[in-house]
Amino acid sequence: MRILHTADWHIGKIVNEFSMLEDQEAVLHALVDRVKELDVDVLIMAGDLYDRAIPPKEAVTLANDIFNRLIREAGIPVLAIAGNHDSNERLEYGSELLAGSQLYIEGTVKKDIRKVTIGEVNFYLLPFADHVTIRQLLEDDEIKDLQDATRKQIESIKEAIDPDEVNILIAHGYIVNGAKDSVEASDSERPLSIGTAEYVDVNLFDDFDYVALGHLHKAQKVKTDRVRYSGSPLKYSKSEVRHKKQHVLLDITKDDFNFEMIEVKPERDMKVLKGTFDELMQDESDDYIFFELEDQNYVMDAMNQLRRRYPYAMGLEYTAQKERQKSSQAAKQEAIEKRSLLDLFDDFYSKFKQNPLDDNQKEAIHETWEQALKGEK
Repeated sequence: MRILHTADWHIGKIVNEFSMLEDQEAVLHALVDRVKELDVDVLIMAGDLYDRAIPPKEAVTLANDIFNRLIREAGIPVLAIAGNHDSNERLEYGSELLAGSQLYIEGTVKKDIRKVTIGEVNFYLLPFADHVTIRQLLEDDEIKDLQDATRKQIESIKEAIDPDEVNILIAHGYIVNGAKDSVEASDSERPLSIGTAEYVDVNLFDDFDYVALGHLHKAQKVKTDRVRYSGSPLKYSKSEVRHKKQHVLLDITKDDFNFEMIEVKPERDMKVLKGTFDELMQDESDDYIFFELEDQNYVMDAMNQLRRRYPYAMGLEYTAQKERQKSSQAAKQEAIEKRSLLDLFDDFYSKFKQNPLDDNQKEAIHETWEQALKGEK
């Protein structure tokens, strides 16, 4: 079976006040054209169809157009799950009816993980949900974080899985190979969990022939080529300018596995340009641009002037000023670390009371501090 794995479309996203909808429309229609050229059998969309829970009407219209083309023109089944940006219930609306047209959308997490069999391949759809939701659903107080929640979900799948068949998991989350730095994240990815671990260990997925992941915006593998993020089809932050945006195309049977990366070529790229203001004003571009100015002093109305030659300028920072601020902050931190806590408290008191501590107050603070240290010991 030939499968195209994509994710993180984030339809309706706005980056630095620029709507990405026109760019998304171009790359997603190009994706449908590629699907038809490559004779794809199934398309996977692994979460974050939209950029927010209540997407603008233009975003919903575009998603509808793309799904219509995939189902009717390309004639292939589509499997999609909710990501952490999507509204689970809204995404799932009408899903039972849509399944009759081979558009399988799983928005809400359920006790029995949805299994869709197409040909000789089983697809397990695991939409995103936080660990609290899963703990309540499964009535399991042992679930403390997303690792626990995912382990319980995978265990339920493994109870009925047939290892002699091709089994593919579609999931959305922060999957790592032992440590956070085993994968590369970006600034435009919203945290999955607050106050608890959001990371899930890749070894939980050893029983699957392929794991199609969404959430991280860089196309990358996690431990093996059989566990992959397709990445987002467009660059959505300055931290992604070096990403090579791609989709994953895989040919899979129980005895064979091959994949290749299908490059996405947007009409407008996103770049970082470095140089002095005068140097940058000698050029021009219709790409999305983040400027890093090397001027030692601020330039009056620099951004508006640059936008005359770079109409899609997204941001500007002065690298020399930034380095000076970092050096100044480091020097201040070093000076603070050399002072005693009592001296620092004296400064704090003086600033907010407009008067310094008198000798009796200093003695009282000193005694209190000494007692606190003794209590700690």
